[in-house]
Formats: sequence, C-alpha cells, structure tokens
Amino acid sequence: MGTTTDGTKSGHFMPITYVYHPILDVGTSFDANLFKFLQHPDEGVGGPGCYTNFIVLYPSELSIYWPSYLPCCRQRKHWKMAERMTRELLDAIYEDSCRETRDDGVMPPELQDMSSEVRMRKETELIATSVKSAAYMYPNASPVRAGISSQSMLLVFLHDDVVETSPLDAVNLKGSTITDAIFATYEPKTGTAQSRREALGGFLTAMIEEDPSLGKRLLSSIFTWLNHTKGYGSISPAIFESLRNYLEFRSDDIACEFIIAQALFACNIHLSEMEIQVFNNVVRIYVTHISLTNDLYSFEREREEYERTDGLLINAIGVIRKVYQVSPVVAKQLPWGFILDTECAFSGEFKKLISSGLLNSAQIRFVKALAECLAGQIFYSITSGRYGGDKAARVIST
Repeated sequence: MGTTTDGTKSGHFMPITYVYHPILDVGTSFDANLFKFLQHPDEGVGGPGCYTNFIVLYPSELSIYWPSYLPCCRQRKHWKMAERMTRELLDAIYEDSCRETRDDGVMPPELQDMSSEVRMRKETELIATSVKSAAYMYPNASPVRAGISSQSMLLVFLHDDVVETSPLDAVNLKGSTITDAIFATYEPKTGTAQSRREALGGFLTAMIEEDPSLGKRLLSSIFTWLNHTKGYGSISPAIFESLRNYLEFRSDDIACEFIIAQALFACNIHLSEMEIQVFNNVVRIYVTHISLTNDLYSFEREREEYERTDGLLINAIGVIRKVYQVSPVVAKQLPWGFILDTECAFSGEFKKLISSGLLNSAQIRFVKALAECLAGQIFYSITSGRYGGDKAARVIST
C-alpha cells in the first residue's frame, strides 16, 4: 500500500517511478578533476611542497549554499595583518585630509558625515570589504603582500563608492576622489610617486619597493581603471542595448587589468607579455565570470543607489531587465545560468592549457591563480556585508 504526501496509507496512491529535473539532470562539460588542486591545503600555486599562505574552505560545511561547479575556495592566513595595514592606510588618509584642506580628494559621503556612528559603520564596511575580497580572491599572498593587496582594494572601493553616489565626481581628470588625489602623485611611465601627499605617497612607494616590476604593474592597472571611470559621463546608450555589448564594455569597467595584476602580485608570478598572451581566451572567459558574479550580487545595492541618486546603473541585471522585459527575479536567474556556463568554458580552456605541455611553471601557477580567484570571488560575494547588508548577517561557527 502506498504512502501519500500527508503520511497516511492509501490504496489509491499510484507509484512514482521517475523524478526528472530538466536542468539539474543534464550533464555538463565541466571537468571537476581539473580543480581538485583547490582542495589540497599543501599545494599552493607554487606546487606541492611549497609553503602555503591559505586554508581551504568548504562552503557546504559552513552551511553556505554554493552555486558553483568549483569544489571549494581558499582563504589567506594573513588576513589579520592585512586588516591592520588597511586600517593604517585609512587612518593615514584621514590624517592627510585633516592636515591641509584641499578641494580635491572627495571621499564616500558616509565618511564625511557628522555622525561618528555613520562614519564608523562605513569604515568597518570598507575595511572588511577590502580585506575579505582580497583574502578569498588572492589567498596565496605572503603577509606583506596580503596587506598591500588589501590596501589597494581599499583605494578602489573608496573611488567606486564616490562614483556610484555621484558619477560626475569621477569625470575630472585628476584629483576628484581621494584615490584620484593619491594617484595624482604617481607617474605611471616612471613608476615614481611625488611627495605632495607624503603619507599616501608612501603607500605607492612601498608597493614598488616590495616588487619593482609587479608593483608598478599593479599601480598602473589602478591608474588605468581610474581613467576609465572618467568616461562615465559619456557612455554610449548602445552599451545597454544587448548583453554582449554590455559585457564587452564591462571587461574594462570591472578593472580586468587590475584583477590580473593583483593575482600576479599576490602570488609573486613574473610573466612576460608574450607569456601572458597565451591566456587571452581563458582571461576573456574569466572576466565574463567575474563581471556577471559581481553584477548578480551587487545589483540590489546598486539599484538602491541608482534610485536614490538618479545616477548610473552599470549592471548586467539591469540590462537583462531592459532587453527582455522581465522581473528582477527572472533577470537574476539568467546570469546565474550564464555563470555556470562560463565555468564550463573556463574548464575547457584550463584543460587545453594545462594538457598542452607548453606552459612553464610560472604560467601554470598563473592559470591556477585565476581558478582560485573565481572561487574566491563567489565566496566573497556570498559572504559580503557590502552586498547582503544587515538582512544577511549571521554567525558562522568555525
């Protein structure tokens, strides 16, 4: 006798012999075996036997839903030092701003609020965002590089928050945001920092002293992205007419070069331009994944800011809503599927590169670092207070 859904016995229940899900039951081209290295705590991107600067996190063991084919993610060990260094940079920014009144150097409005509670809340968010994003995306950094990479993330978020609030503040060529003002002391061609903002120029100098080649590359990548944001006042409407157009624009807007430079710097990977060119296809896929993931998780935050300020909404969810005339819920489901598709494409390119036998050890470390970054960005996005806000707050046992 069959059992019904309410638990009672019934002779009328017809046996169910098949259960099919049209999406979950379809196989994918993602090769999970390629990414088992992420699960090995004794294998950094330097290879087996190298000292590792990270621990392995399994989202399911932390009761965190994991919407990815990648098996897990990594978290850097040296996050407390990075947190301290990031706080020191923010304090230096305050000190520099108080020492001499300047017209340039706009900071996020919450940091200029008269209420100490509002300022402290924003400070906490910025530091946590800068430290956690770098800790998950670039887990292999040494203690010093962990701090520097988190500091560089702070400068990016300080600029980004002003741009989101008031895009016109990002249009001036130099000195409009605090990050602009800091980088106005930096000359990308020579890789030198002037002393106009002494404490902050010291941060730029420290990055170059840590690694002259990779440090200059990282600084130049931030400089390039800052200049890109100057074009926000003249974005072509055609960019938002199709997802393809939007993603092509987004490859620069998401600070592609900065993300790659971060991976190289954090992992101490030195590659020539010719050695990097072999990764053009996998980097294109990687950037699409980064862009869609960022847009999916940041949409609600950005939409609220857009509605409050009547500024710019640069987000794939907004484009999908406009193009397909769908609700926000449906518009979020589409990129979720696209993200999984890009992971399959990334897996294919990853396999092709690794199995080619043409990569040197540094190149292998780099492509593995890209995989680390993809997994890390997903985990960061899920666990970020910047995106989820108070409603997502929870305590996770470790």
